[in-house]
Amino acid sequence: MTSAPSAPQGDPTGVLLLGGDRGEVDGWVAHHVAPLVVAPVERWTLVVAAGPSRVGAPYDDAATVLAARPVPAKAGPALGFFEIDGRAVVTVHAGGRRKAPSWVVWEPDLGLLRPPGLDLAGPAEVVRAAGRPSAVRDELVDLLHETSARPVTMLQAVMATLELPGTRYLTDPAPAAELPGARRHEPDAREVGWFEDAVADSVRLRRELGVLE
Repeated sequence: MTSAPSAPQGDPTGVLLLGGDRGEVDGWVAHHVAPLVVAPVERWTLVVAAGPSRVGAPYDDAATVLAARPVPAKAGPALGFFEIDGRAVVTVHAGGRRKAPSWVVWEPDLGLLRPPGLDLAGPAEVVRAAGRPSAVRDELVDLLHETSARPVTMLQAVMATLELPGTRYLTDPAPAAELPGARRHEPDAREVGWFEDAVADSVRLRRELGVLE
């Protein structure tokens, strides 16, 4: 899993919009390790973090896990919007051969950041994933040059610029469960166990290779 900016404990704040086949999305959701609410919204499938992850630290924050998890090509394109560690984070799953998401990371007073280890998404890539005309890129660039907004306000403004649904669920995810066709996913204990085993194996291998001291 691609690393992501660390997140504080607390209620998860995150919305993911997937534009691909609903069957592919359902299969992806079934393997997730945190509670999710899933609902069709316009041409997208809305996925909202609905509780803490079932795995241990540092993967216990549901928003960070949802942000960092790759989306299969047939389930995308997908765009995620998250407030993590006081930052506005946008993830882009453009499909094709790329498996891990690319990122836009914005912080109040500083603007756009370039965190090491993350593949960064350009404004044009974000606009394409949203299915918007290329002219919207200039609007998005101007918006991301602002530095005085709160992270959640920036995320809502980006979503509005891209004409994407679901902005209200960034601040209040609970009503997503009342959307027509909504359902709640609870993690399967086997998926949680497999995830924890995979993480342990990855750490063990890195230590054997001398990557971790």
